[in-house]
Formats: sequence, C-alpha cells, structure tokens
Amino acid sequence: MRRVAVVLYLLPVLLTGGAAARGVAAESPRFLAPGIEHLPFQVQPGDGEPFSGHAFKINLDVAEIRLVPAGGPSSRRTVEEIVSSYAAVVAINASFFDKEGRAMGLAVDEGRLLVSSKRQSWGALVVDDRKARIVLGAEVNDPLTHRLVVQGIPRLVVGGKVQQLKPQLAERTAVCAEGSIVVLVVSTKAETTAFARFLADAPDKGGLGCWDALNLDGGPSTQLVVKLPTMALSQPRGWGVPNALVVAPGKR
Repeated sequence: MRRVAVVLYLLPVLLTGGAAARGVAAESPRFLAPGIEHLPFQVQPGDGEPFSGHAFKINLDVAEIRLVPAGGPSSRRTVEEIVSSYAAVVAINASFFDKEGRAMGLAVDEGRLLVSSKRQSWGALVVDDRKARIVLGAEVNDPLTHRLVVQGIPRLVVGGKVQQLKPQLAERTAVCAEGSIVVLVVSTKAETTAFARFLADAPDKGGLGCWDALNLDGGPSTQLVVKLPTMALSQPRGWGVPNALVVAPGKR
C-alpha cells in the first residue's frame, strides 16, 4: 500500500506528561465561510506517536452537505477531481470500496440511492434536512427517506464514550455528528484509540468534544480539499475514491 504523508497547517503547542497527555486543537475555531469553522490540531499522546491534521465544524443550519459520487458504480477519482467544478467547498473522502472500486455500505444523496449494499454492523452518518446523527446500519430501515447516508467502520465514539478498538496505525478520515453540527476530520497516521480519544475529549482537554464519531476510509484514501476565499488546500493527493462528502458554505 502506498504511503501518503499529510503536510498540514499545524499549531506548535503540545501538552506533555503521562500516558493521558493530549495535544491542543486550537484556542478557538477560525471562521472560514458561513457555516464553516476550521480547527487545525497537533496531538502528542503520552503513550503513542504524535499526529496532526484539520477539523472543520459544519453548521447545517447555514451550510449544505452532499455525498458526491465519482461517477458510475465502479468509478473512482481523487477528491480534488470530484469537486473540480465547485467554486467553494470543503471536501473529504467518504465510503470504503471493494476490489472493483465499488463503494461499500449504503450511500444516499438528496434522497437518491447511490449504493444499496447496507452493512448491518457498520456505522452510518444519517442527515435529515438540518439534523445529523450516527447510528448502526441496522437502524437505517428506509434509506430513501433520508437526505444523506454514508457508512463506515468502526464507530469510534458512541454517546461520548470511546469504543473498544483494534490497534492500528493509519492516516485517518472521520466524521462526528450531533444535531445541526457535523465535524469533518482528517489526520496524519494515528493509532485508532488515541485518535478516538482526541475526538471524544472535551475542548478544554484539547479534544473536539465529539458525542458520536465514525471512521471513514483512511490510509491512502485520506484526502482533504478546501476551496474558500480565506483558505485553499489540497492535501494529500491520494488514490481514487468512489465518493466524497462535500460541504458548500452558506447555501441555506
């Protein structure tokens, strides 16, 4: 598997100390566009390798989120290619995919079924109008009643609690959801539990305060594209993916 390094805007401040030490995300979110705030982060776990990256807080009362496919059922393109026609976006990769390049799990956009292979035991980001949540795939009984659905694995945080996770070091793409707020997160190589702890920890402890968080496809799939007047970024240029979560500012 080809390794992809993520070179990001980082904050230099770190917490040091024992095994529970955390890095500091940011003193306060930076406004980028209506409905979009940015938090760069750098984390130094006391018992593991440091990692860093970007988080974007999306307010669905203001901004619009879509699941945009790369093309046909087996099509794959980079996130940068998927959003090439968009003037202003924040976008990350989304679905896992099989050996034929087809997205795995449910995929729904604007009530349109893109992929129907529901995974009962996987997590699912579900968006209805201006509200988002993360549930088990088994709980999504009628996909077409939802505006957006995308599945991933594992659920990293459930009800504010870090789950029991398999140790693994990899680049990370994740999404948090609670009510009208969705948080998109990408990071350099991070151990699974350390990454989940960072997501779950309260902001005053250096975390993002995610109540529910879902792991999306990572490794060389991890990609981030930002095209906004106050920030432009395309990191890293990974391999082709079947779809992308795409946020457009101020659409509502």
